[in-house]
This record gives sequence, structure tokens and C-alpha cells, in this order.
Amino acid sequence: MLCTQIKPNCFAFASVISACVGKNGALQHCSTLHAHVIKWGYDTNNFVVSSLIDCYVNWGQIDDAVLLFDETSEKDTVVYNSMISGYSQNLYSEDALKLFVEMREKKIDSLAVLLQGRQVQSVVIKMGSERNVFVASALIDMYSKGGDIDEAQCVLDQTSKKNNVLWTSMIMGYAQCGGSSEAVKLFGCLLTKQEFIPDHNICFTAVLTTCNHAGFLDKGVEYFNKMTTNYGLNGNLSKARDLMEEMPYDPNYVIWSSFLSSCKIYGDVELGREAADQLIKMEPGSAAPYLTLAHIYARKALWNEVAEVRRLMQQRRITEPAGWSWFVQDLVFGNMSIIMSLTSAWSN
Repeated sequence: MLCTQIKPNCFAFASVISACVGKNGALQHCSTLHAHVIKWGYDTNNFVVSSLIDCYVNWGQIDDAVLLFDETSEKDTVVYNSMISGYSQNLYSEDALKLFVEMREKKIDSLAVLLQGRQVQSVVIKMGSERNVFVASALIDMYSKGGDIDEAQCVLDQTSKKNNVLWTSMIMGYAQCGGSSEAVKLFGCLLTKQEFIPDHNICFTAVLTTCNHAGFLDKGVEYFNKMTTNYGLNGNLSKARDLMEEMPYDPNYVIWSSFLSSCKIYGDVELGREAADQLIKMEPGSAAPYLTLAHIYARKALWNEVAEVRRLMQQRRITEPAGWSWFVQDLVFGNMSIIMSLTSAWSN
């Protein structure tokens, strides 16, 4: 379209920006589209601004979203809801609450926007576009943010071919409207379907946040493990750590063990050390956290740290489990000078 004489309007920009959410590498496209929005003079259109905010927050670029929100002079409920949702998705609960109070003080009415949204939906149906997954996803998002989760569910039910975008929109809709049980139940059912593959962290983040807020501890741990093992998604360990701090109770041995395993998968030394320390405090006689931490160190070639773990185990008389073979033990805890020499030779 940009290569033709046809000028893209606000609906074109809002649609193509929304399409960036959930696509690999789409954050760069979002920034490029933002530049086009400014160039074409649609940076004051609230629907376009809302789409940009949604795109930035879904990729964790909360600072860019806040900057865009602050620069928008005339904010309506669509823009406010996008920013509130963005804060919630990125676990800025206090900022989300403050913004909600600000919106209420300014007496911005969401009912009027929902009425306009229903009118837009009528036009969509007349045009025969109600089966388009992106249109349906936008409608689900609109009704969810307006608090009408039943209408959002109707949109989903009426869409014949459902994909990951629609399912994720519905899960996030339930989470936004306080339907934690429904969100977790829907996600659990979807995991049993072969055609549903949660291919992005957005879906898991929504579910994990919901589990946290609703106190579904066991489900949260189960889904976090599936995210890192079954689906091979890149976990955000820092956010996972923040999630653990926000829980109304202290993380138990199972949670810290799951977190340490994730640190092992992603090679995070600092968080791995913290998790191992917590586990050692809980069960001083267990060899598991020592061995996992040594594995993390060894993968980073931190042989002095590996030797220190070995020294602590000997000092505290921690016995390795029977399955810990002499070969693996020798590989990790053996003669460090030999291993360092081999490493140096390989690197050269």
C-alpha cells in the first residue's frame, strides 16, 4: 500500500500494528510502523495509539508504551485500558491501579465506547469479516477490556476456525476480567489439543500471572515447567523471580527446585546461586542443589566455583546420590587443572 497512491488510513495502521503481536521479530516492525504513524499524522488517533501501546507492552517494552501514553494529549478509555492492561501484563500492579483511579477521577466512561464497539461489530458482520481471526481477536480484546466477558466469549464461539491468537486473546480476557478459574481451566483444556501450541511467552505470562493472583500455586509451577521443558520457550527468569516475590506466601522447596532447574536450562549463574542457597537452607542434607549449581558453573567454565561447591560438600559431609556416576563426578569435580587445560586447548 505504501508503494501505491493509496494513502493508508487509521484502520489500516491499527490492523497491521495489531498483527505484529505474537510474531517473531515483530518488535522491530512495530517501531518502524510507529515511525510511519508519525509520518502520516495518525499519532493523535487513539485507536492507532492503543494498538501501538498493546504492541509495545506485549513485547515487554513498557517504557516505550508509557512514553507514548504520556505524549497522547487527549486520552480516551481505549488508550487508558491499553495502558492499564500493559501495566498488569508486566506485573506493574501499583501503576495499573493508579492509572485506573486517574481514569475514574476523569470520569472516562467505558460504556459509551462499548456501544461504539458494538456498532463497529455490526458493520464488520455486514461486510462478512466476522470470521477473520484478527478481527475476532480485536473484538474479544475490546469486549474484555470493557468488562463484557460474556460478549467476548460469544465472539469466540461464533468464530469457526480458532487459532492461537484467538485462544490467547480469550485467556487474557478472562484474566483481565477477574475470571482466573475460567482462564486456567481454558488453558488446561487447550494443552490437551494437538492443534494448540502456545508459541509465545504472552500466553504463558497471562496464565502464570492469573495463577499467582488466584493463588493456584500447583498449577503455576506445573505450567512454568511445561513452558521451559515441553515447549522450549525462552523463560524470563527475572519475571519469574518477581512473580515468586509477589506471592502471598513464601516459595516452597518445589518452587525453588523448579526455578533452579530453569536457571540450569538457561545458564543463569546469579539466579541459580540464589535458588541453590534457598534450597540448601531448606534441606541442608540434600545434594541436589549443590550438584545442579555445580552443573551451572561447569557449563560456564567457572571451575574455581565448581571446586568451591565440591569443598562445601566435603566440609558439610554431603553425600552424592547413587545415580551420580564416577564419570560425571570426575567430569565436574575432577582435576580442575586438566579440565582448564583442555578448555584452553579447545578454545585455541
